[in-house]
Amino acid sequence: MKEKAALYSKLKEQNLVPLWLVEQDVLPLRPNPAAIPWLWKWDQLYELAATSGKLVNLEEGGDRRALGLSNPGLNGKPYATETLWMALQWLNGKEIAPPHRHISQASRFIIRSEGSYSTVEGNRIFLERGDYVLNPPMLWHDHGSTNDKHAIWLDALDIPLTNYLNANFFESYHLDQQEITKKMNASVLKHGNGNYRPLWEPSNNEYPPVSVFKWKDTLKALNDLKEADEASPYDDVALEYVNSFNGKAVMKTFGASIQMIRPKVHTKAHRHVSSNVYYVFEGNGYSVIDGVQFNWSEGDFFVIPTWAYHEHCNISEDSDAILFSVNDTPLMQTLDKYREEPYLENDGYQTVREVFKSPL
Repeated sequence: MKEKAALYSKLKEQNLVPLWLVEQDVLPLRPNPAAIPWLWKWDQLYELAATSGKLVNLEEGGDRRALGLSNPGLNGKPYATETLWMALQWLNGKEIAPPHRHISQASRFIIRSEGSYSTVEGNRIFLERGDYVLNPPMLWHDHGSTNDKHAIWLDALDIPLTNYLNANFFESYHLDQQEITKKMNASVLKHGNGNYRPLWEPSNNEYPPVSVFKWKDTLKALNDLKEADEASPYDDVALEYVNSFNGKAVMKTFGASIQMIRPKVHTKAHRHVSSNVYYVFEGNGYSVIDGVQFNWSEGDFFVIPTWAYHEHCNISEDSDAILFSVNDTPLMQTLDKYREEPYLENDGYQTVREVFKSPL
């Protein structure tokens, strides 16, 4: 025993760690995320965002007035999951969030907007409720409002991953807003149909050529898929936002989906090596995540950590529920880490052992 103790002492002196002492920590049998399932209620989020709009100017807010969703399992970090930074951003009427660019891949889902816009690389596009806006890395972008109405949207970035890799780059623009160098809504006019491309454009863009997926087109696609009467047993009528030029996810490190859960549909449970953050665009229902029921309604946000069993239920008898979500599936697939499996017990439905109650 003395010889073994001496061995361990010498290993420590030489900054060496024997695998047999830490094998379960460095080679666990399955994913063990620090992020936990959680739900944020819309009325509380809106009140805090509106108060921030009154009390905090953009200079104090780091040029963006955004409230990051901080998962309680991540020890106070402003991250929704280990790989996803999600935030509720508030823009006052007639306000400009100045141009900047960063290496983090970004996108935003518009919750409320009347007269607000986003300008990416000189192309200004006015935003409407339900629009999904893309911002590939190192592209100049700013936001503004042309009237007295405030705007709200969900920000989604791969900041946790970028920070972990120590790959950060960030720059501020030399003007308060970008010059408009292209026709208004140019990228939507050129590429918004999704099935065609201008003959002079390259055929293998790394990122989607369109900067905004307009809600009217997304809703039509959902209703068309619903009419086709085909659906996933786990997500019901669900669509992924993709790059129309190559069929891949909109970003290399995260993807986004929109799903319609039809009245009284209760999906079956499954789990996968990817985390998801959901925004309830319309409807009322609940999701069961690892045996805990999370009741949601329009405007709420909730997190499903990696490798957590989950299923969804629309409690309405006559109205669809629509959920928008962001996930890190593209990252896991690129790294060959993605796995998925169904819940096999009880015909695919989990037993609810408790109902989530917010501590507030």
